Amino acid sequence: MAGSSIYSTRFKVGAVVVLAIAITLFGIAIQSFDDGGDDPVLSDSNAAVVESLIPRRDAQAPQQSNVGIDLVTGWDGVLTINGVTIPEDQLQITPEIGLIEFTPGEGKAVEALEPGQNCVSATIWKLSDGRGVADRTIPWCFDVV
Repeated sequence: MAGSSIYSTRFKVGAVVVLAIAITLFGIAIQSFDDGGDDPVLSDSNAAVVESLIPRRDAQAPQQSNVGIDLVTGWDGVLTINGVTIPEDQLQITPEIGLIEFTPGEGKAVEALEPGQNCVSATIWKLSDGRGVADRTIPWCFDVV
């Protein structure tokens, strides 16, 4: 049986089609994890300062999720969650990478995120200007499941 193949032509074509569909679906899935390039709050001058929101705007998150904002280096800020200003000594601030986070917990300003919609407001400022000179407010909401 010279020239015979283990796999038929029909099988090879089917495998290529399935692979092409899988690659396309993978690409769509990756794009769905975008950090909000279409976010109207981040599309103006804030986009050059805010690298990501934690959790993303309109995302679903567990009740004990970290909440925060990732800024470019040289910026600082504070967080308000559901109207409660988080004391600075309860924030985890990593100035080297511009990360400001809060983890809810017992005895903290926010012990647990509320089921349903939670809203955060980050007041941010350029370190070289200092707080209060040209502060910006970045609001966003997400759902706790």
